[in-house]
Amino acid sequence: MRVLLAYLLLTSMIGTAVEWGDRVEGELRWGETLQLGDYSLEAADFTPEDKSPRMVMLNLRKGGELIATRPLKSGESFTIDDEVMVVAGDVMMIDYLLDGSAEPKASVSLLLRAVPDLQIRVVSKEDSYRGGDRAKVEVEVENVGMTEAEDVKLEVNFDPEIAGERFSISNLAPGDVWDEDPSTRKVDPLEVNFRVPSVAGPQVVRVEARARYLDTEGGVHESVGGTSFDLFGPLRVFKYADDEIRFGEESYVHLSVSNGGDRSLVVALTDSAGRDFKTDSSLEWKMTIPPGESRTASYTVDAKKPGDGQTLPPAEATYSVDGTIYKVKSSSPVVDVIGPLVEVAKGASSARVRPGETVTVTVTAKNVGNRRTKASLKETVPAWATLVAGETEINPLLLPGEEAAIVYTISCRDPGSYEIPATAVCYRDDRGTACTLESSQLRIAVEEEEEEAPTDDGGMGAAPEEAPIPSGQVEGTAYKGDISRAGGRDEVARDPRIFWALPALILIIFIAFDRYL
Repeated sequence: MRVLLAYLLLTSMIGTAVEWGDRVEGELRWGETLQLGDYSLEAADFTPEDKSPRMVMLNLRKGGELIATRPLKSGESFTIDDEVMVVAGDVMMIDYLLDGSAEPKASVSLLLRAVPDLQIRVVSKEDSYRGGDRAKVEVEVENVGMTEAEDVKLEVNFDPEIAGERFSISNLAPGDVWDEDPSTRKVDPLEVNFRVPSVAGPQVVRVEARARYLDTEGGVHESVGGTSFDLFGPLRVFKYADDEIRFGEESYVHLSVSNGGDRSLVVALTDSAGRDFKTDSSLEWKMTIPPGESRTASYTVDAKKPGDGQTLPPAEATYSVDGTIYKVKSSSPVVDVIGPLVEVAKGASSARVRPGETVTVTVTAKNVGNRRTKASLKETVPAWATLVAGETEINPLLLPGEEAAIVYTISCRDPGSYEIPATAVCYRDDRGTACTLESSQLRIAVEEEEEEAPTDDGGMGAAPEEAPIPSGQVEGTAYKGDISRAGGRDEVARDPRIFWALPALILIIFIAFDRYL
């Protein structure tokens, strides 16, 4: 079948100048499709079993829009504007199928005309430039298509228009790269060289390389590539900090603002310590910077906790030129803060107990820093409490991320509200500097057991609660008369409502038996 299909494809191409490229083939049953680029081919219908020759109805769509419907028998084909070709191979009906399938199927192929395809890559020599710098942009063009590109014209445009260039070449064969200097052994890309102009403020320069070219049939094609780079204004801001600082020690942050322009600039400089650091300094400065000069500022920060890779946010300078406001930011220094940090937490098994009952107290010390430390954790049992079990002092060596705990049990016989004082943990960093942190306080209530209220029969017990009314019952009005007791036995006084109920009962009986009287 594949040999037959290849033969049909070959014969369908003989006698035509069209060069075919990408193709897809397969066997289609009712409603099944082949996809190639924007084109899809559907087997819409087949001829009945008793009809000859066997044919398949094919729907060809482009971008979802139906552009052709053709019935084809084995060996037939059709083309649309020499852009796409459809070829039918075997059309197999039910009586012809060897696999016992209940549906007919057809072998079909979908082919697209071979076209050139230029791939354009634009590269800037640097990511950023200042006014007066020499800049270079390279453009690499390769034909990754299946046929020759003819009459190639390439334009390189800049936005804003600080430079531009045009290139042309008569043809570019499949697989070839545009060589600016064919006399050398290496492939030289196209180059655009220019001097960067001075600008009043920072800008982003976008570069676009657009190529227009023809295929062998005269069809017009277009390819685009691009890149961008930053263009600095006259003002630049730098922010420096030590790569590594010790937790608990102050560290300096330095700012530098330079004016590379041709006029004095009035600058408002602001900064922030960020979420990982703190400072007592006011991080706002006003300065006037003459052309070609710089101004500096410094302040100190403290890290909130140890940690690697902590980031200081960028500083920002604001200035204006001819009424236009510009903002320039510095880089963001990354700092490793080293040292131990021991946090202490304290909790109790219960905050409310009876006299003599026990309470378990847990005090946990955890090293959340990135250096090891020797810690000292000591608990003092309050005078109002009695130590029942456990330990109240430890001196662990804590590696980063490790924790240790004191667990002890106390009791108290006297009712009252008591306080367990905060626990202090002492430790030293790798330089021997002593540090102390405290936990929170705890409050314990020791309460007597409440006496039960006396019951109606003289016993002791809690006052009964009103029982909820089950679903489906009707709640009535409770009788509010007196209840008398005599002879040690409860007797319920007669309900006066009974005397009102008797006449009503007699009336109901009279009505019921009236017809028998």
